[in-house]
Amino acid sequence: MASALNFYLMDVVSRWRSPFSDGGLGDDYGKVVNYLRNYLQSVIEKTSGQFDSANVYWGPDNWFPPLLNTDILVYVVPDVNKSVIAANGGNVDIPKANTNVLGMTDLNTNICEVYFDRTFQGSAKELAGAAFHEAAHLKSQMGNEMHGPQDGFLKAAPDYNGIPSKSKITFMSPRIGKQVKQIARKLPN
Repeated sequence: MASALNFYLMDVVSRWRSPFSDGGLGDDYGKVVNYLRNYLQSVIEKTSGQFDSANVYWGPDNWFPPLLNTDILVYVVPDVNKSVIAANGGNVDIPKANTNVLGMTDLNTNICEVYFDRTFQGSAKELAGAAFHEAAHLKSQMGNEMHGPQDGFLKAAPDYNGIPSKSKITFMSPRIGKQVKQIARKLPN
């Protein structure tokens, strides 16, 4: 029996400032959700019926949804200095050294995060693309080696214009149902 894939975007930005004002997303968080849902639906259509749809949720940082092992949780943090990965003992030296890195996935803790301040003027499309990219790291359980043969959404310096290409959908479709244990984590102070 097919079920829905759940993808959670946890808004950690609001702890310090609103991502919806002052040059941020405005009311565009719904666009982030819609972009991501469409990207994931393209992936799900290529699976063997494990999922019949994708649910994408944008929630506050004090929301702790019950996560299934097939669900995806990506933290949207204000900047690398407010990293959930770092708050949980992970290493964020790569994004600290390279300001072009929009997100990070720590495969030791299975924490994914996207840096809101690095999206171009709070771009909903760029944020959705970065979340998709980090989900690919999580589900493939691949670090930077994932970037090697990739282009577009999944390369080392991703281009989030357009939509994920057929090759990105082909890369993600056998991996999207992989069971990876994620839990809600300690948030930065």
